[in-house]
Amino acid sequence: MWDTAGRLLRVLELLQQRHEWGAAELAERLGVSTRTIRRDVDRLRAIGYPVDARYGADGGYHLAPGANLPPLMFDADEAVATVLALQEFNVSGAELVSGSAVRALTKLAAVMPRRLRGQVEALVCQVRHTPHGTMRGQRPTPVAVETLIAVAVACRERRRATAAYDGADCLLDPLSLVRAGQRWYVVAWEVNLAQWRTLRVDELTDFTATDRPAADREPPSPDLEAYVVEHLAIQTQQVHATVRVEAPVAAIEMWIDPAWGWIEPVGDTACVLHVGADSLASVARWLLLLNAELTIVEPAELATEYRNLAAVALRAADSFSP
Repeated sequence: MWDTAGRLLRVLELLQQRHEWGAAELAERLGVSTRTIRRDVDRLRAIGYPVDARYGADGGYHLAPGANLPPLMFDADEAVATVLALQEFNVSGAELVSGSAVRALTKLAAVMPRRLRGQVEALVCQVRHTPHGTMRGQRPTPVAVETLIAVAVACRERRRATAAYDGADCLLDPLSLVRAGQRWYVVAWEVNLAQWRTLRVDELTDFTATDRPAADREPPSPDLEAYVVEHLAIQTQQVHATVRVEAPVAAIEMWIDPAWGWIEPVGDTACVLHVGADSLASVARWLLLLNAELTIVEPAELATEYRNLAAVALRAADSFSP
């Protein structure tokens, strides 16, 4: 049985979960009569919650926008997801947003149950961030919150874990979570292969921490963010090219992610790009976005890709008939 205060909070929570509830649905959920639900709605209105009603056979109750934000009811996954989102804002570098995010994080952490607070602290403490490592236009890949929590806790408590990855069973000593661009990675020692690996968390399945402690070993790098970006570069750069660009570094550096290349200054008005990608065709199209004069240094095959692009552009131009 619910007491009145508990029932009101539960009604408020349900009204926040979806747009509209019928009185009979709410009554069934709480094990009370529809008359009790109507009284509870009146109580919520009396203390300032804008609960609107739509009458008739298909009618129901819903929360309307109000002058004040009502207390929000989160389940465990929603609370952790909110903390992660606030943390992203906090590291975004935007002063106004970051200050608000810190205040919201403080308020949320203060009212969390101890078990959930421990999980959130593991995420906050074990996650490293770098803006690099995402290709332009790449969509973020959804990651299960419970997997993130499990990996973060295993990192914090230094527990050995089992998981499936890329079709194989893995025995891992997780070290740290790294958010590179829009994807999550875990840096872990693969016990069976006896090597450090950088694994995408969205591709981990059946991750389970064991009671066995992880072995104490030297991390693969003092800078794990840079380590992950370097690993991504090795994975992605199937071909390489060197091109001189008649533009200063400041004019093009926003287009060059460290995971895909680096810039060598040549005086104040030019630079040399050393870049990599999955194909030379991708390199050719990508460098045109710089909107600057280019001189190919190597390889010769890149010139062929530009001739192919020129032919495509010429056919498009010739197809126009005024």
